[in-house]
Amino acid sequence: MDTVGESLLSDEQWGSEVLLPHRPFATNYLEHGQYRMSRDQALMMRYVQHSPHALLGSIVIDCDHPDAAVRAFEQPSDHPTPSWVAQSPSGRAHLGWWLGDHRVCRTDSARLTPLRYAHRIERGLCISVDGDFSYGGQLTKNPIHPEWETIYGPADPYSLRDLATIYTPRQAPRRPDRSAGLGRNVTMFDTARKWAYPQWWHHRHGTADQWLQLVLQRCHAINTEFADPLPFVEVRATAYSIGKWIWRNFDEDSFRARQAARGRRGGKASAKVMTSAKIEANRKRATKFDEKTMWEAII
Repeated sequence: MDTVGESLLSDEQWGSEVLLPHRPFATNYLEHGQYRMSRDQALMMRYVQHSPHALLGSIVIDCDHPDAAVRAFEQPSDHPTPSWVAQSPSGRAHLGWWLGDHRVCRTDSARLTPLRYAHRIERGLCISVDGDFSYGGQLTKNPIHPEWETIYGPADPYSLRDLATIYTPRQAPRRPDRSAGLGRNVTMFDTARKWAYPQWWHHRHGTADQWLQLVLQRCHAINTEFADPLPFVEVRATAYSIGKWIWRNFDEDSFRARQAARGRRGGKASAKVMTSAKIEANRKRATKFDEKTMWEAII
């Protein structure tokens, strides 16, 4: 890796700028579970949550190969240099790309286009370094912890566009059984909100708490379809985000107007299909007539 004249990320910058949550989840042993802690406590743990549930501040890939650092920094490369690589004594590592001010919102108030794009970027980087697609992405090897050997890359953050590679897919899979990493958040977000919009009408006379529990149950059902389910805290955050937004923004008049607009669009689409079918039927009748005339002329 050529770093001559280049400003590199540091422990101090990672702890103060890259680590986003005010009270991140962290643990020393993954099998013992993860717990929310203060930033100072979390920075002493082996594993730490790099981004809060509502905001994606870094894209992290699990490279489960003994030559992970070589794959990360090898030049020429088809992916940008990682912001950091935290590797274990075996050589396996977590590779992180810091987004800085280009963070991606993951709540129901988010625009879906950047969220889907981030999902595709994550898959492209994972393909590029032959990473582990089943990696959940919430906890990462803490680069500051002495157990890991950390190699820092550029101190300047990336935008999502900077991280696009030749392996970035044009469209990422949306089926729950094929979703992994950030894709699980996108799939749950998309699937649950589309289900919840029409359901609101049938539950509008209940309480907000009853509605939130209903959306949470649906998100749990979606989560069971993932090969590697999301943690409960992420499922609950997604469900409450969707449920609260709908409960706050929907009313009977706007819902009727929305359904009427969808009905008009559906009617136009049906009319277009019927028109196309009629044109095709007329073409076939004309073809049959031409063939009959041709054979009569031959005979």
